[in-house]
Amino acid sequence: MKHIMAVADSDNHTPIRLFWLGLLVVTVLAGGMRLFNLSEFSFWEDELYTIRSSAFKGDVQVAKEFGYIPTALGLWATGADMDQVTWDNVSQWQDLGVHPFGARIGSCIVGLLSIPLLALAGRRLFGDRTTLILALLLAVSPWHLFWSQASRFYTLQFLFYNLALIWYFRTCLEKSNRIAILAGLAIVFAYLSQPPALLFSLVLAADVVLCLVRRDPIRLTPIGWAAGIIAVALCAGIQVYDMKFSGQNWENWGGLEGHSWFVIAASMLLRNGPVVVALAGLSALALLRSKTRLTLYLLAGCSLPVLALMALSFKQDMYVHERYAFIVHYAWLALAALGLGALWEAARKQNLGTPLAAATTVVVVASMLWTDLAYYTHGHGNRRRWNEAFAYVEQHRQPGQDVATLSSATTPIARYYLKTEDVVPFDRFPTSPEKLHALTRPTWLVLPAVSATHGEMYPWLNEMADLKAYYDLRILQPFSSIRVYLHTPDTTQDTTE
Repeated sequence: MKHIMAVADSDNHTPIRLFWLGLLVVTVLAGGMRLFNLSEFSFWEDELYTIRSSAFKGDVQVAKEFGYIPTALGLWATGADMDQVTWDNVSQWQDLGVHPFGARIGSCIVGLLSIPLLALAGRRLFGDRTTLILALLLAVSPWHLFWSQASRFYTLQFLFYNLALIWYFRTCLEKSNRIAILAGLAIVFAYLSQPPALLFSLVLAADVVLCLVRRDPIRLTPIGWAAGIIAVALCAGIQVYDMKFSGQNWENWGGLEGHSWFVIAASMLLRNGPVVVALAGLSALALLRSKTRLTLYLLAGCSLPVLALMALSFKQDMYVHERYAFIVHYAWLALAALGLGALWEAARKQNLGTPLAAATTVVVVASMLWTDLAYYTHGHGNRRRWNEAFAYVEQHRQPGQDVATLSSATTPIARYYLKTEDVVPFDRFPTSPEKLHALTRPTWLVLPAVSATHGEMYPWLNEMADLKAYYDLRILQPFSSIRVYLHTPDTTQDTTE
């Protein structure tokens, strides 16, 4: 019992009314930030893929159907005619009621609910003060804010994955069969939201191994062992089933170009934030002796899924993206919050006053809010500004002029915003000067200016076509810029001049 208490947070209990008031304030802040400009930022193509799958038509693998429910419910609640939404009529989606607010409100609500739900789940593990600090960090987190405003399944995966992270450890401390079953269910629901959640099994294995090495009792009850093993086995079974009966989906993803190990590693610094990463690392060093098992567990949660993704990036037929590592963000924030809570307690014991005790927390939160400000303003939601680019094309396009877009093979983003199927097929986009000269009609070219892996896209366009507009983001993502060119064959005149 003495060892168990040494693992849990030892900060003083906050008066019950003050704790609930603090959690309410943080939740209201999180809600306001996630609703702000929810419908203003442009769709990106993966959001359109989510909308298509949320109509539940066609081949959707078992392990992802659950993840589409928030988007489906949001669109249904805002009046979208999902019965008519198909991949063949993307140009009609706006008229069918498919708009950014409805597509994103489900993820937004899940992201908002994650703040109090994770706080309440972790309160007995972290203590009142650290729990409130952690909830505040998650509320203002730029990474969590982005996914809360995206029509994707990542906030749902994040919620269940980190409920499992918390509940497993609490199961070991409290020897609770009820919490063990909840942890097992959370693992399954996280996996059903998005398959990379199965990487949580590495964190579980690491905790078991480290306990054995340190000769520290694991303290799982028989039901706890059974819940964990059954949950992981069930997820693995579904994975095998999907790979057998939805093999085409896996082949399609395997053919995509994912991120390298270096991009995945670098994204941990960018997405978690340099301040949070530094603070989490220093907190781990300081707390390793007093909170050994919890610190090692969170370090495993921070690193092992990321290392696995980096290793998978070397596999030729495996698509890996840095966003798959979003699940580890909570572990980074938890380590940072533990350090901030310890600093607060040390300042309190020295009678230094509340302002100085809160100073480090305020500085960290201010740094995150500064990034959020960039996200809302010149970052344009960290999304390519397709909506503005196509609005420009629609305003200036003349009869007899084509539109070619460099995006996915079916160019849904152009069809959605231009509300027409009259778009040059993807395989006819001029990717060389020869292909450009082969165009016989005036053609608008809408494309990302820079690729994260290949650098500037087709710089020869600057000499061979007229740059009409560009839509940049002033963030550390140059590949997010969009350029609009007009190519006029020698035999015609530019009708917009």
